[in-house]
Amino acid sequence: MRTTKLLAVALLATTACNSTNADTALDPAEEMGVVVPDGKEDNFLSANAQEYVVEGVTTVTIESELAGAPEEEKLARVQKLIPLKQIAVGWFLNQYLGDKHGDANAEYGGFSSLTKNGSYEQLNITAIDETSYQFTFRQEVGGKLDLLESLPTSMGEDGRRHFDLTIGKINNADMERLETNNEWYRTAPWDEFDPSTVDASRLDTLSLTIWPEPRSVDAWFDYDKLFADGKVTVGVHFGWDYLKSYHLVHSRSIYNWLVDSEHFTSPVAVYEDYNRNSGPLTKVIHANDKDVTVEVSLYWGKVGTEEDPDTDAGGKVLEQDLRNSLATREVIMFFGHAGPFYGFTMSNWRKTNEGDLDDAEIPFIDMPADTYQIVFAEGCDSYGIGGAFALNPNKPHLENLDLTTLTSFGTASTPLSVMDSLRAVFASDARDQHTPVTFMTWIQSMEDNTYWLNSMYGVHGVDDNPHSHPYASDKLCQPCEEDSDCGGVGNKCTRLNAAEVYCTYFCTADDGCPEGYECREVSVGGMMSSKRCAPKSLTCNMDPGEAVEPTVILNELYVEPFEDANGDGHTDESEDEFVELVNASEHEVDLTGWYLADSSLTRHFFEPGTRVAPGKAIVLFGGGDLASFGSLGDSQVQIASNQLGLSNEGDRLTLIDVRDHVVDEVDFGLEAAWGASFVRDVDGDPNAGWELRATPSAGYRSDGSTF
Repeated sequence: MRTTKLLAVALLATTACNSTNADTALDPAEEMGVVVPDGKEDNFLSANAQEYVVEGVTTVTIESELAGAPEEEKLARVQKLIPLKQIAVGWFLNQYLGDKHGDANAEYGGFSSLTKNGSYEQLNITAIDETSYQFTFRQEVGGKLDLLESLPTSMGEDGRRHFDLTIGKINNADMERLETNNEWYRTAPWDEFDPSTVDASRLDTLSLTIWPEPRSVDAWFDYDKLFADGKVTVGVHFGWDYLKSYHLVHSRSIYNWLVDSEHFTSPVAVYEDYNRNSGPLTKVIHANDKDVTVEVSLYWGKVGTEEDPDTDAGGKVLEQDLRNSLATREVIMFFGHAGPFYGFTMSNWRKTNEGDLDDAEIPFIDMPADTYQIVFAEGCDSYGIGGAFALNPNKPHLENLDLTTLTSFGTASTPLSVMDSLRAVFASDARDQHTPVTFMTWIQSMEDNTYWLNSMYGVHGVDDNPHSHPYASDKLCQPCEEDSDCGGVGNKCTRLNAAEVYCTYFCTADDGCPEGYECREVSVGGMMSSKRCAPKSLTCNMDPGEAVEPTVILNELYVEPFEDANGDGHTDESEDEFVELVNASEHEVDLTGWYLADSSLTRHFFEPGTRVAPGKAIVLFGGGDLASFGSLGDSQVQIASNQLGLSNEGDRLTLIDVRDHVVDEVDFGLEAAWGASFVRDVDGDPNAGWELRATPSAGYRSDGSTF
């Protein structure tokens, strides 16, 4: 199974420019926010993009001289060819789904969607004959919310959408031709692929299935990590522009804006004197009573200098500057031209092949493992690089990295996107206090700048970001009359009910609130304005209570089957994988609308009407025929919606309820592989730890008794 963390895209449609979580003191004329009781929410935000999973079956063919080789040797070659075939499928999928204004194949497909390079998964490798093997593949796609309506599909008996994709027949030697700037897909007829212009003998058709993934929850940039040492370093890189030399126009605009409007101190007197060796522009901001120095360094190509974008030497300098920023700075911003499989372009590609940082190179670049970084990839169709960054060994699963990208076209004509991204780092309010922003707030500002293009911005790696305001105080449930009674930025005086006014703070999800509290919608003037932590009881006149134990818990995982766990008479590495859940509460639980996800995909949606009695278990298997399964005690059994595909290298498995609240989750590592069962040391106990056992016990307690 793939071990990269896939993009979590959560996009907000263009609305007003004001933040819905405005961090300002309560004005006497402002109506106080009121916590909204259950069932009274009114969703006034709309997302315009999300992720989808595409699945299909394809083949690879090993060389004829291997026909008589041992099966082990054949499979070794197959395993080398599969990733290459995944790249090929991804390329042709991009050619079909992506918009291509002005390209020779502009009329082919075009659904404002892109695949994520590196977001590949393969399952069920099966021999067809002596040299051909088929496998099931999955890739992740970012696209419009209504993609399934605009994409020509048919509804299958499985309740999912299906469509056909035309791909080129690429031989093994060509698939292996992936030298940077000389990849097979950069040559005709594949570079601007249109099947109507290619001989039918060179084409093949894949039948694909597509379904949507749940979108991630909004969160804040991790300012605690970003400002931890009292300094944040920013590298802003302007890629060469062929339209109106916007790399020169915008670098000048941003320099002057930083100095004149944002009051940064420059190491030189004027823009004309600034170069890559000048050093950063600096400013001190006040972040929750802490002084933080912001250092912004600017880079762009200038003809006739060592960073001349028209020359090989200059292109190498520009690329190395970008690499240096990725290796040493906390915030890296790229504004220029990009595209699927092309990464970042710093130089004039019409005159030099140097000066670009391709997707294929990103997994191998130097990045700090222990430093939180934000990468703003402002370039057309930059979504695809999400998977590439996730493959970097220093940023596994996008750990310590937030990456912002575009799933469509951006605009090179305005520097506003650069300004808004910089504001996300250091913006302050009228009281000169730093104002943290959520990803949604940043996305809204970016989309306001490009409303005529319907740009689709997204953020990768958000699931581990803070869901409570970075400057939340410890004054929850203290009485208040105004916001200043509750602390600084991010803390609000809020009406809980007709008689109670107490302190709250901004949040985006329940896990951003302490025990006994939850993240609730707040109405101002009858409109949903934000979410704030409030007591679950909606009163501060009683103890919020002890932590509520999860009603249903993850109890046992079987990650890499060595045994016939489902009892159907044979061992299968996919079908015998299982996850066992136990109802640890004292009442029946309805799992309708709940789902199980790992860091890659949603693995199972619970069937409508799924109910688990107190103390009973339900077991999810990766596949197989339920009718052929052996005895599993009194436990319910279901087949996972999307196969389980549990990672042998370790992962996080999360159980999420119908309200998108995390009910239970577990992290497991390599130790859970190699045929071991990963199980709670006391079955059905939410407080129990986890241990390894030699034998799986699907549907039964570890001692062999029934639930």
